[in-house]
Amino acid sequence: MPGGVVHEALTKLWWRVPLAVAALAVSAVDRYSSLFVLMPVLLWCMLARTRSTGLVVGLVLLMLQAWVVVPRGFWWAGPWVPSPVESFWLYALLAAIVSFVGVCVERREAAGVLWLLALVGLGFVGAGNKVLMHEYDPPGWEGVLPGPPGVHVTEGEGRCDSGRCWRELAATGERAHEVMRVHLESRGFTAVSPLAGDERLCRRTGVTVPYEVCAELRDTAPGTVRVTWYVD
Repeated sequence: MPGGVVHEALTKLWWRVPLAVAALAVSAVDRYSSLFVLMPVLLWCMLARTRSTGLVVGLVLLMLQAWVVVPRGFWWAGPWVPSPVESFWLYALLAAIVSFVGVCVERREAAGVLWLLALVGLGFVGAGNKVLMHEYDPPGWEGVLPGPPGVHVTEGEGRCDSGRCWRELAATGERAHEVMRVHLESRGFTAVSPLAGDERLCRRTGVTVPYEVCAELRDTAPGTVRVTWYVD
């Protein structure tokens, strides 16, 4: 009898545990990722009944999670990289669709569908919160911070004025301007047309709606550059 119980437990868990561990490993690629990126995979591990459908759907969800997390972890940019807002609503919507297919294949009860609707709702709530933060709060680090080695970085206060928010830092050191430019380029920023004579670099992401972060570099003294960044 105990042997049968152990065998049944192993049959249920042998694919769920590695899948959950893999989801944790993927989320660790981006140390700034939220716990939300784990929820679709972990939720599916609880909902799935059969090994075949559970493993296939779980791997698809894991690839979706990697699509959201890995580009941010390596500071990649481009129209195929989800924006911070899309990492909530679009990710939740696609994950729910994939999971819904799995629920239909397994002929699950309505409770499984309700969990998926809750996931989508939570994703849209998170997206709305991100939008409000972009409108009324200074931007986060956005890849500009932490600063690179070789310069001393003094972080200024973020500001908002006339519906626009930005953040500043001052970098001091030998060839500070060049060091900061190279640092920004390593974070996915590329040179664009300057404004008011300042060097300007931007990083654009977003599959459905472009999300662009721009940074302006201005020399304020020999060996000192001021970097101002904002969501454009």
